[in-house]
Amino acid sequence: MAIPFRTVLAQNKGQVRICEAHDRTSIELVRDTIADNGQFFDGIWISGLTQTTHLGIPDTELISPLQRAILMTPVYKPMQKNGRPLCATFDADSGGDVKDIPALVSVLAINGVSMVIIEDKPVARPGGKVNSLLAKSNIQGQADMHAFAKVIRAFKAAAAERDVMITARIESFTTRLAKSDPDEEQRSFRAALEDALTRAEVYTNAGADAIMIHSRSKEPDEILKFLKDFRARDATTPLVVVPTTYCKTKRRVLAAAGANVFIYANHLMRAKIKAAAEMVEKGLAENPELFARDDELRLCVEARNYGCLLRKLGERRCLGEWDDSREDHLCGLAAEKDAIEKIRGVVKDLAGGQLSGCEADDRIIAVDELLKINACHVSPLEHMRG
Repeated sequence: MAIPFRTVLAQNKGQVRICEAHDRTSIELVRDTIADNGQFFDGIWISGLTQTTHLGIPDTELISPLQRAILMTPVYKPMQKNGRPLCATFDADSGGDVKDIPALVSVLAINGVSMVIIEDKPVARPGGKVNSLLAKSNIQGQADMHAFAKVIRAFKAAAAERDVMITARIESFTTRLAKSDPDEEQRSFRAALEDALTRAEVYTNAGADAIMIHSRSKEPDEILKFLKDFRARDATTPLVVVPTTYCKTKRRVLAAAGANVFIYANHLMRAKIKAAAEMVEKGLAENPELFARDDELRLCVEARNYGCLLRKLGERRCLGEWDDSREDHLCGLAAEKDAIEKIRGVVKDLAGGQLSGCEADDRIIAVDELLKINACHVSPLEHMRG
């Protein structure tokens, strides 16, 4: 079952940790895994990057946030009875077409989501989104802050009868250009900081329940300065951070600066791909024709998108299209079993650690590698848009 995000914030005295999950198995692993020191994750993050990797399409809003919500795995149906309840947060990208917002919030609430995060980067056409962690993320630019405030109000209106928090994600740091000259770099940073703080005030005034501040820097300086300056102006609004790039920063440092919610945004997909790669590529070394008979599976292998590969193989089993005599099916099954154990270990390591993710780095691929894999389109869109 799912639990409202507000409830978890209150129970945990304003400190919540959530971990990315992209399918039923990863949700259950987050739910059931407890570290040796007794720590565990409070909920899950439905990431745009990892969900699209799982589906086999680029993270560019080729399909709308509403279509992604329809395709997500519900959080409220545990495989085991009496499972520990989780809260769930959905990465809604730009928010999509304003006409879709009531349906989007409704679908998410039905599926157990109680926080929606929307980013202030406009997407004028399908495929127009640029992932914030890419070096070219500045080419998309930011939305007009007042226009984005109207989007926040539309989400708040749609969530009025539901216990769903609306979080505004600020991209002022990810869209700025880093400068080689120290003085120019300092001016660029200061301008982005002031823009982020101004936007945060506009968005909270528009009704945003929380603010997420994002950065692709490997150092936490941008984030820490924003957190401290924001807290000097606003002591109560929850602040969300995603330490994917500055993962060596201790959570207590971020918490002391004012952070409330910590998102481990893509670790389980990165662990799944790393584990499956070892098994699949060993099989390919022994039999180069492995997966060659199935065009969809072959495309996944060529792109090294083993997350999508395992999904497609699982669907074939469910549809009765499984052939026990085929080496590629057997290799995929072995890869899936190994991935489950590796993901379990990563969840345990991350849940019990004090850092923001680097303890598990020897078992996961680099985020840059995930971005390259995600950029390859290996699945048809027709059934997703249907």
